[in-house]
Amino acid sequence: MNAVEQQLRINMTQQDIHQCILDTAQKYGGTGWLRPPLVRISTKTGIRGLQKGSILQIHIQPVFEDVFGSVGKTISFQSDADRIVDQAKELCLATCTFANRRKCIGELFVFAHSWCTNHRVELEHKKNIGHRCFSKEESPWLWPYSARGLSALRRHQIQWFNPRRMEGVFAVHPFIERYELFAGFAEMIYVDEEKRTLIGRDSFDELGN
Repeated sequence: MNAVEQQLRINMTQQDIHQCILDTAQKYGGTGWLRPPLVRISTKTGIRGLQKGSILQIHIQPVFEDVFGSVGKTISFQSDADRIVDQAKELCLATCTFANRRKCIGELFVFAHSWCTNHRVELEHKKNIGHRCFSKEESPWLWPYSARGLSALRRHQIQWFNPRRMEGVFAVHPFIERYELFAGFAEMIYVDEEKRTLIGRDSFDELGN
């Protein structure tokens, strides 16, 4: 993600950024995608090319030899963060810190939806805000298609008021919308009886960096 961000330039289109993501993932050993990368530019002016102040949202789920990742962020390109960017980051952080072994999976959806209502923003993609994750060790047959299929099952989705207790690795990506502006962050968390951990981060303070 950081490597892609360093290559962003004025006037790049969504297609340009998408191709940049594909090339960068291959360079770092990616072998495919759990789901295609999401690239979205939204602006208050309606200009679609990347401009100073454009809100750029990226969500990638690359597949590697034994695991896949899920990470996403939103930036206000070459300018101070727009309020919706700050809100999206706050939502993702709040949802991740809400998770623990004593919570049901579906409680994360209820929490995220309530957070958005209280902050007067719309929770986008209500039927896709996160899912359980599986490694090659857990789903060795037809990898990575097995992991893709398992993560799509209703019992492994965060939404649907899922009553199962949280345990294992989860991809969390609640996105928001306000006045045709879109933003969202995505992280992976590990939950067990003792703790919750942001995968690839030293602490929750690093979320979205």
